[in-house]
Parts: sequence; structure tokens; C-alpha cells
Amino acid sequence: MPKKGFRNRLLSVFTIILAGTGIFASASPVSAAVTWPSSQILPTLSAPASTLDAIGLKTDYSYGATGSQIQHETGLAATKDHQDYWAARTSMDTPNKLIAYGPYATDIPTGINTAFYNLLVDNNTANNDNVVTIDVYDYTANQILATRTLTRQEWTSAGSFQRFELTYTNATAGHALEFRVRWLGTSYVGLSSVGSSPRSLVDASNLFTSLKGLLAKSQPRIYTLGEEEGSHTWANSLGLGYTDVTDKWSLLTKYRNEISGIVVYDYNVPDTLNLAATIASVQNGIVAGPELVQKLTSAPYNLPILEDLRNDFTTKIQVYEYLKANYWPQTTHRVLVGLDPKLPGHLRDYAAAMGASVVWLDPRIPTEDALLRQFLADMPAGTVYMGWWPDEASGVQRVSEYGISTVAADYSNNLTVFAGTSRTVTVKPTPNKIPLENKIYVSLIMSDGDNLQYMERRFRNLWDSASRGTVPLGWTISPAMLDAMPGVLDYYYNTATENDAFISGPSGIGYTYPNFWSNQAYLDQFIAQSDDYMKRSGLKVATIWNFINGGINGNVGNSFANNAPSLLGLTTQQSGGGIDIYNSLLPAQGLNVNYGDSANALIHEINQGIASWNGQSPRFLSIQANPWQTNYEDLVTTVNSFSSNPNVVFVRTDTYFQLMREQNGLPVDPDTLVARLEAENTSYAVSPFSHSVGRAEDNGWTANVAQDSPGFMLWGPYASTYPAGKLTATYRIKIDSLAGNNDKVLTLDVRDNTTGAVLTSYDVYRSQFKASGQHQDFSLAFNNTTGHELELRAYYHDNSAVNIDKVTITKNIGKYEAEGSVISHTIGRAVEGGWQADPAQDNSGFMLYGPYDANVPAGAHKITFRMKVNNNSTDNDVVATIDVRDATTGETIIQRQLTRQQFSAANQYQDFTLDFNHTQPGHKLEYRVRFEDKATLTIDSVINN
Repeated sequence: MPKKGFRNRLLSVFTIILAGTGIFASASPVSAAVTWPSSQILPTLSAPASTLDAIGLKTDYSYGATGSQIQHETGLAATKDHQDYWAARTSMDTPNKLIAYGPYATDIPTGINTAFYNLLVDNNTANNDNVVTIDVYDYTANQILATRTLTRQEWTSAGSFQRFELTYTNATAGHALEFRVRWLGTSYVGLSSVGSSPRSLVDASNLFTSLKGLLAKSQPRIYTLGEEEGSHTWANSLGLGYTDVTDKWSLLTKYRNEISGIVVYDYNVPDTLNLAATIASVQNGIVAGPELVQKLTSAPYNLPILEDLRNDFTTKIQVYEYLKANYWPQTTHRVLVGLDPKLPGHLRDYAAAMGASVVWLDPRIPTEDALLRQFLADMPAGTVYMGWWPDEASGVQRVSEYGISTVAADYSNNLTVFAGTSRTVTVKPTPNKIPLENKIYVSLIMSDGDNLQYMERRFRNLWDSASRGTVPLGWTISPAMLDAMPGVLDYYYNTATENDAFISGPSGIGYTYPNFWSNQAYLDQFIAQSDDYMKRSGLKVATIWNFINGGINGNVGNSFANNAPSLLGLTTQQSGGGIDIYNSLLPAQGLNVNYGDSANALIHEINQGIASWNGQSPRFLSIQANPWQTNYEDLVTTVNSFSSNPNVVFVRTDTYFQLMREQNGLPVDPDTLVARLEAENTSYAVSPFSHSVGRAEDNGWTANVAQDSPGFMLWGPYASTYPAGKLTATYRIKIDSLAGNNDKVLTLDVRDNTTGAVLTSYDVYRSQFKASGQHQDFSLAFNNTTGHELELRAYYHDNSAVNIDKVTITKNIGKYEAEGSVISHTIGRAVEGGWQADPAQDNSGFMLYGPYDANVPAGAHKITFRMKVNNNSTDNDVVATIDVRDATTGETIIQRQLTRQQFSAANQYQDFTLDFNHTQPGHKLEYRVRFEDKATLTIDSVINN
């Protein structure tokens, strides 16, 4: 590269001087309109223009192999993963015939073109026979313009479509062109599509995408028409104003004053496109293919050449070494963008607006890996590699080693527009949890939501399915949408049904393999930041990947347990469905199906789970579908296949983990957790309790008749920092045997050590255990006073062997929104924030009842009804009756009538509490409100302490 020698040295000296002065110390975008707080992983752009210029950037002429424009001499139509294709079968179809010819296209632009053929074979290793011959045929001139014979081993995998290309020149406008595939009879072959990508359209896409990014530095003003999701779908859904621009070249004149010039890339060294994009971002220019130079430097544009990269490089390594030395110091180090130089347009606008360097380096190739590591070494932990990789696994692993995550986004079309939409996202709450029963619970999950282009395109198609909302589904999405596309995230929430649950795609704010993070502090910070993003985006479950089929190491699970306290649970990629509880806080389950490719695959695994269920306790099956091979109807088919089996219950993924937590003695809502107090010292916690009798044994504190006398198995911790108000202490206990007398086994109490008062107590009898040798919860509700020392005690009566696992302090053990599911009503209606009945529309009756929960722990409970009345002064009539009812026996356990004047104010919510002892674990409880037809009554919620 002799031409660049002097300039390289001069520019390097210049950047070193600037770096020394601190100009590049923060390495953030240069435009004041792009804001990038340190708390954000991606920047915020200014609000889009009130009227956007909407342009199409088509780069392909594509023809489906089964469509009307393509004809065939042999083979037949077939379908794979909902994709139609044309197939030729050995021993069945005639070899040496065309499985595709046509379309006799006369509108393909002249000049250099790249023809493409999307083909699959059923076996790519048996031998290396010739399989097909592809060609481009000028039907008008009776001339083959390009041809190539493909051998079996040119396919990198079997059963998947792979793109093969032919470069040709279309010399004469209007000639009828064919893209032909001749089958040679040696292998099963499938063809999904053929077509052509004109260089002129590719150049235009690159140019106008770079213009779009340049303008977005000050304000997004260009909207790229959508593809599979629909041309104007997102503009219309987000309420964006736009005008369709028929002559996109007019935009160069319109915005000429904002363009400093062009950077010319080299067709012969494709990676110069990424270098040109980086230079153009730094110098406020746009990229240009060589064939556009004359047009752009002439009137009416008269754009100067900022940099001409033609004939300066011979290898991609030279390109990126030059970028690293001369432009990397001038671009942000908070994001490195990875884009295949063969991919025109798309994410390149967002890279330009961020001021990011663009590379395409393969970690599997040593020279490229060495250079990639130099870039990564300059990036702080917790930053982002954005775009995609030559190879998924090696790429994600490599940046994971540096504490960097991947944000998949290579085919994103409009992030510069989306990043400027309102950051207000209205998150919908988690629905009321259904009662836990002895059933098989199934969670269906749609994978790949970490991918921003998927959220823009394929996800939207799935979302728009006519049947969406008919089955419970966990949709993986990216928490990074809060920065990159908040308006899109808000749209999805606004249009979600109660069956649509959003969960985090892998593995938090970015796709990473956390097992490969060597620095634990960096991993903890990444997970804590992910928890913040997930909490703000309403995501209560996260999917964690370590390769497509890998589980997580213990340190990773423990870090999520400690640093992501808002999560209900994790799914991991190893199959089998095994459940681990990390630090006695967070459940994680290996998926039963980690990437199901059809309804049959999903149904098969559920049937396997049914066949192996012993019926003795709840079973949990997590089933994840591949969104590129399945659709929403596959999930409907899966659910309907088990409609006659009452033991199989499909639930939302967040509900699924609530039930799993309940089954494993964890707080159903982790946001209610105040303290987890282990009865004995563990690897993850020091017990705060003292003991008069018993010993550390069997993962808890154990006392038995042979070794111990009556006395306190535990007392403490004299904590004074717990919040004031209603709290619940839940003791997790098991007994050795249910046989014998119904002895008093333990006395549990909560004591205010500051005043000496016992706040609540409960005697535990042998008959209250559902089974021997299994931990069971006993709960005590109490009112706490801030600053007072709190003591939790368990007195052993020396009548049986008993083990105490832990004591958990929570704000409550269950909350039911009155207008939500699970709770039932005979009168009234849902209003904003509650359930309401009024005399004008309703007669007396139960305006709330349910949930018939048989899993409420034995103990001392407080049930709080949060209600309001429209008038609290006219008289003192009874306006409501509240009660707790044992639905198993029909007995009303406790009841209270509420009069109008017991409400201290009109139209203000007030709490009314019923205290009772629950002595029949396994009985179904319901909480009821009877409307007495005297005043307008609104119920907000029912809370169990």
C-alpha cells in the first residue's frame, strides 16, 4: 500500500496527539443530538422528523422456486419448515433435467449482477459427486452468461438451504434472463428461490443507508421501507409521519449541505466497504461504489472525494489493520459493529450515527482472531459487539472472554428511527398466579428474541398471526430494545394479550456465553445491569445460553441469583428439564426442548414428559421453539393436542416459574423478598440463628427425640432493618414420620425483642404435614415496627425428628388483582385498576371469590382486602361482607361486615384485614367479597400475609 504510507503515518501522529489531550478518552459519538449516558449500553437518538422521507432500498430480484414465474422439467413441489421449495428425488425424478428455468426477466438492470440460488442437499458428506449445474441464460441472445457445477461437499451442512452465487454481466437492457438449475441425479436436492442482485442496487443501498446514518446524527429523517414485515408497517404502527420518495436521488440534493463528501470502496476488496463506512462516519460523508463516482462528483451533487480506497489493499487483514491504526482511535469503543461486507445497507446507518467502527473478522482464522482481539482489548467490559459473526459460536465465545456481549442486529432496517422514539414503555403486570396443583405444567417459549432485526421483521409476522393470544406463550425479546427501539417494545406491550408473556432472550442485555467470562466482577456487573434493563422492560424470566445446547456453571447461576433479584427464574440450553436452585433464591431449568423445529417435535417431548411422570408431585416441562422453522399455528396445534388431558396445563412462562418457585419453597414474587435466613451455615450464606437443641444436618437444622430435649431449635436474628408494616415469616420444615399420635411438634413465633411482645405464634402438629420427609411451609403474618429488634423462634417439643431448612421474610405470600384472572365474579365489571359493582347496575351478590388455593401454608394469616366506596357518610349501612372460606369443607373460617362509615374517606382505597389460623393444609381456600347493593364498591386487590 505505498500510496497510503505517508498519510498513514501523518494520521497516526495526529490521532496520538489528540488521544494524549483526552479528546478520545470517552470515545462517544460526536454529535450532540446523539446522547449516550454511561448507564445505557446503546445511545438515544433525537426524535425522528415529523415527516420522514420513506425510501425503498431493494437489492434483489427474487423468484420463489414454486412460484408462477419459474418452470420445471422434473421434480415436484415440497414444504420444509413452512417453506415451499422444489425438490428432485433420486430414483424417482429424471436426471439431467432442469428443476428450474425462467423467469425470463426483462427488468433486471444492466451491468454487473450476482445471480443467487438457494439450494439444499440431504447428504453433504457421502462423496463429492457433481450435484447440480447452475447458470444464467440470456434467452433473447441464446447465450449462457455464467455457469457453475456444484459438488456435494460444497454444502456446509445437510438439510439446510445454502446460497450459491454466480457473477455475470447483463449487457443489454430488456433481454429476457433465466436462472437455471440442472439436476444431475446424484442427490436429493431442494431449491427455494433464485434471483439476481444488481451491483447498481447494492451501491445505491450502501450510499443511501450511509446518508440515512449521517443525517441521524442530528435528527433521523429517512425511513427505509420494510421487507417481510410490510413496507410501512412500523411507520404506521408507531404513528410516524412520512412521505414516499419516488426519486431517492433527490435526497442528495435536498441534504447536500450536510454531506462533506464521498468515501469510495473497492469492488475487488469487499471489506473496504466497512472501512469506507467507518471513515464516512468520522468525516460526515457517505460511501460510494466506484461506478457512482462520476455521477456523485458531477453536477448537481459535486461531492468531493474524501478518501478513495481503490487499489490500496489486497487483503481484508490490511483493511482492518489500517482501520485499527487510523480510525479506531476516532470512533466509539463502547460498540464495535460486525457486518458482512456482502450485506448492503441495513445496520450501517445505525453504525454511522453511533460513530462506530465496522469490521468483519472471523475468530476461527488465527490472523483475523489476533486482530479482533486487539479491538476487544481496547473495549471496556460490559460494552457491546453489534451486528453478527462469520460463525455464531466462536464469535459469541470470543467477545464473552472479554466481558463483551453480542447484540444481534445485522439485518435491522430502521434503528436510527426507532432509537429516537419515546423511551416510555408501559409494561403490563404479571397476571395472578393460578393455584399450584399436582399437574404437568408446560411453558412454551419462542426463541431468538435477542436479535433486534428479528424483533423488527420475523417477530412482527409471528405477532400478527390471526390466532395470537389463544395459547400461553413466552416470547423472548431483547432488553436492549429499551435503548435501540423503545417505541417498538411499547407497541408490543400495548397489543399484547393476557396469554402473551415477554421474557429475556439470551443472556440478558446481550447474547453472551457467561461461562466464558473469566472475570467474576465483570460478570456480576453485566448481570446486575441486565437485571436493571430486564426490570424496566418487564422481563421476569431470562434465557441463558452457553452454546446452543450448553448449561451454566455454578458461579454463573449464583451470580444471577445474587445480582438479578427481580427474576423469577432462568432457562438454560442443556436439554433434559433438570431444575437447579441457585443460592436458595433462583430456579434454573434446562429446557426439555431447546430448539424445536416443528409441532411434532414439541408434541413428542411433551408426551415423553407425560410418560415419565409418576403423578406424585407437579412436573414442569419447558418447550422452546425455533422461530425460523415454526410459526404460531404450530404452538396452537401443540396445545390443542393435549386438550383432552386434564393433567396437562399450559401456562405463561412467568406463571410457570411462579409455580416452580412455590413448589420449591421460594417466594412466588421475588420482589416481595425481605430476607432469606438459612437455619444452618451454607456455602452461600451464614446462618443468623442461635440454637439450644439440634445440629446442622440434612441441609438444615435437625433435632430428634433420641439426641435432644425440648428447647429452641433456633432463635434470632434480632434484625432491626426490616420494613414496617405487614410481613410474613415462612418456616420451611419437614418431619420424619406421620405415624403415631397427633403430637405438637413445634411452636413457631415472631417476637419483638425491643418490647418483649410476641407478635404472633403458631403450634405445629404432626397431622398438619402433608407427607413425611418432604419440606413444607408454615407461615406467620405479623406487623413489624421499624427499628425494633425482631426475633424468629422455633421451639422443639421433643415428639418427632424435625428439620428446619430456612426462614424467609416476605412482604406477602400472595397477591391477587381483583380484575385479573383466577379470581371470579358473579356481579360487577372491570374498571381501571380494579373490579367494581354499583347499585344502578348490580344486585347483591359476590363481586369477588376464589382462587380455591389448596397450597396455602398452614399458619397464622392475615388476608387484606383493598377497597374503596363512593360515599362514606350518607348512612351507616353494611356495604360489603368479606370472608375467608374453606371451599373443601364449605366452612366460613372468618367473616366481617363492613359499614359505609368504616371507610375513612370516599373514593380512597383502604385496607380491611381478616386474621385467622389455617390448620388444614391442602384444603382449598377462597377469599370473598359480597356486595350488599348499598354503595358503589371497588376492589383493588386481595393480599395474603
